Amino acid sequence: MKMNNNTHAAPSRDQRSSERIAVRLAGKLFVPAEESTLDCTIINLSLGGAGIYCAEPPPLDAFVVLYVDGFGRFEGVTTRYVEGELGLKFVCKDAKRKRLEQDLEAFVKDGMTGVTRLRRHRRSDGTPQIESFTRADSSAAACQVADISLQGAMLNTKVRPPVGEVIHLGQTRAWVVRHHENGIGVQFQEPFAGGRGDGR
Repeated sequence: MKMNNNTHAAPSRDQRSSERIAVRLAGKLFVPAEESTLDCTIINLSLGGAGIYCAEPPPLDAFVVLYVDGFGRFEGVTTRYVEGELGLKFVCKDAKRKRLEQDLEAFVKDGMTGVTRLRRHRRSDGTPQIESFTRADSSAAACQVADISLQGAMLNTKVRPPVGEVIHLGQTRAWVVRHHENGIGVQFQEPFAGGRGDGR
């Protein structure tokens, strides 16, 4: 799935919980109860939640995990479905909400360039000694960890599973979210137990 970084922020008139910032970002929606992962498009973000489009939305009041490219991973609950838009209410700790606030401010000011700059600043200085990952078919693939945080990593590898495949890096499940020149980028489905960083 190609991530769309050519986005422009504009405050929405919807002030139901907090200011919603209009975006257009590709993402993934993981529904634990159904063990399914859905492609989605995030159309607005706020400190309290998000509005998304997806082809087969989960039922209301379902617990979900939303991955937003560049912003990270958010746990939440589906709250409404109106005119094709699925509304999510985030369940975030104060530290996570503060980081989201900083990311949204950076996005409004500089677009995805500002968010990426913040994300790199928060990255871990060290990398764990991991030399392989396990694919969905249980095969192992050699890799080197180029960059890692508690919620995402860049891996140098000759093996490139398709975007959306779930792999295991150590004991942690992760989505493949992008390909790059030297390998793949992954987003953890839970905080990476072996990494260091700020929990992003």
